[in-house]
Amino acid sequence: MKKISKFFLCLGAIYYLFLSLALFLASLFSMFVDEKYVFAIFDLLGFSNISLSIIKPILFVMLFLLFILIASIDRKIFKSIKNGKYFLFNIFTGFFFIFLSIIGHVFLRDKIFIVAYVFNVILIIGSMIALNEKSKVYYKEENSDEKPSEKIVTFHDLKNQKNIEYENEKVIDDEVIIDEDIEDDTSNDDIEIIEVNNIDESKDKLNLDQDGEKE
Repeated sequence: MKKISKFFLCLGAIYYLFLSLALFLASLFSMFVDEKYVFAIFDLLGFSNISLSIIKPILFVMLFLLFILIASIDRKIFKSIKNGKYFLFNIFTGFFFIFLSIIGHVFLRDKIFIVAYVFNVILIIGSMIALNEKSKVYYKEENSDEKPSEKIVTFHDLKNQKNIEYENEKVIDDEVIIDEDIEDDTSNDDIEIIEVNNIDESKDKLNLDQDGEKE
């Protein structure tokens, strides 16, 4: 789908590129055309009250402004191919120029407007496909950020986890028992030391009593 959208957008960009070049050459050519021919064109369009002295500059400005407009549109189409932006702008541009082509086709009855229909429809389809692909990528990235990756837990994993918890509890119980044994041993040692001290004191008292009797 991405290749198709890029292909359609490239066709639309090439069409607007040739159109902008044609307008640029027409704006330059208008400066060298006879004023009477230019006046005849404006007369066909219904503008017959324009002075011959300013009719050529008016035509040049109009064509040059159209060249700038079409060149900026073409630039944005190429940017959308490169950076993945301006897809909505491309869709709006395609519909707008289709509307203008319909008006021109109704009044001028020229088959050249069919070319405008085709390339603008191609531009709209390519932009819609690219916009759809972009929305899918954005939706996937948003879901991956919000939802952590789910891990499948099997019965074997649960059994191993229970065994690990049981071993940890057993180790803790063993440590508690060892601590209690150590405390018991230290208390017994203290008792024995106290008893030994008491025996030594009683012996000293007996020796003193015996010495006193001898005197």
